[in-house]
Amino acid sequence: MVKVLCVLYEDPAGGYPTTYSRDDIPMIKTYPGGQSAPTPSAVDFTPGQLLGSVSGGLGLGEFLAAAGHQFVVTSSKDGPDSVFEKELPDADVVISQPFWPAYMSAERFEKAKKLKLCITAGIGSDHVDLAAACRHGVTVAEVTFCNSISVAEHVVMLILNLVRNFVPSHAIAEAGGWHIADCVAKAYDVEGMHVGTVAAGRIGLAVLRRLKAFDTVLHYYDKHRLPESVERELNLTYHDSVQSLVKACDVVTINCPLHPETEHLSTRR
Repeated sequence: MVKVLCVLYEDPAGGYPTTYSRDDIPMIKTYPGGQSAPTPSAVDFTPGQLLGSVSGGLGLGEFLAAAGHQFVVTSSKDGPDSVFEKELPDADVVISQPFWPAYMSAERFEKAKKLKLCITAGIGSDHVDLAAACRHGVTVAEVTFCNSISVAEHVVMLILNLVRNFVPSHAIAEAGGWHIADCVAKAYDVEGMHVGTVAAGRIGLAVLRRLKAFDTVLHYYDKHRLPESVERELNLTYHDSVQSLVKACDVVTINCPLHPETEHLSTRR
């Protein structure tokens, strides 16, 4: 038997919805690039329901219980009196999310004498002290590609929100007015703009593919240059440094993981 300690965000404040906007969800058989999607032999939850909060338990509750394992799920993760802090010393596995992370500091690794595995229920493990994990022989794992497309769509949404001055304009309307000059004075089309991504991995490349439809001029920087066929397909301009990219672009999105090599990236000259 192992003890799995899972940190998830709280359930919806108003409770779960009694009905959903749609009765089914899209069926995805492969990820971009040809990687096959997961094909579990059994599913003990209804696809489309919220599993990322405490009561959802990532859909792992019945599976772990059936195998005789202990499963502790909590949203209490910060401070010496948190549930996470109290349950950590004898935990074998820790699961948390990028959106509601249980920070695994060097001090916490020292307390977790039985810990063997830290899993990020998503992508991005900057909440884990990787050097400390290595010292203690703890494996750190992520769920590759699980929310890459969600993040890419979110990036495009934020670019449109910022460029089109949506949030200030919405605030004006919410306040009961509609001063058009204030709304449009700083609003632009993305069409024809130079947009670049720092890193063109799964997320960065998905962002570039989606922005191509807006007739933007696309740029990217990455340690590993994309295949020539992809550069031709998307009409990409490659930059050999972040500084070169920033000078050429109206909009820059950063889609690289946070680690010592990328820390303070935006302050470098």
